Amino acid sequence: MKTEELTALGLTDEQVKSVFALHGKDITPLQQQIADLTKSRDDITAERDNLNTQLTAANDTLNKFGDLTPESMQAEIQKYKQQADDAEKNFNAQITARDQKDWITKKLDEYGVTSPYARAALTSELMAADSGLTWKDNSFFGFDDFMKAAKAKDTTLYQTADEKAKADKQTKLEGDAPSFVAPLGQQKPQGDTKKDIPKVW
Repeated sequence: MKTEELTALGLTDEQVKSVFALHGKDITPLQQQIADLTKSRDDITAERDNLNTQLTAANDTLNKFGDLTPESMQAEIQKYKQQADDAEKNFNAQITARDQKDWITKKLDEYGVTSPYARAALTSELMAADSGLTWKDNSFFGFDDFMKAAKAKDTTLYQTADEKAKADKQTKLEGDAPSFVAPLGQQKPQGDTKKDIPKVW
């Protein structure tokens, strides 16, 4: 999208500036989100490669000891087996945590939770072992009830569908309200000149 293209459509310089401002407001957060997700993916990939290296080393050692039967070697073999199991569990846990965070981020976007502090706090609560939620089939069961409870504690956390509809209706009413213009030669009254419109709920 170029300035010349917008100007060719008949937009004034001010309108062109407004279009670019709105465009930047929409694109910048998305670019930041993509950058954050890319960094998270790269970090997990590096950790995975490190764990795979440890797992390979553990398996190689096990193969060396596999044919030995003296009791003195059994404890050493079990130790390496445990290290291999722990490495695999740790890797799987990190992958699950990444998937959970991505899922929560998407759901908070859908709910319209915009406060970074609130998003961080909700994410921490949701991923806590005692959250009471179950992670199954790549989603948290009980998430909607969790958000309702959070809304009850903080009514400004997000808008429900009804609240959004009422807010949109009120905004439309205020936008459609007539403005009073002072007679020619008289000073325009100070303050809001729109006629007060009663709220409709």
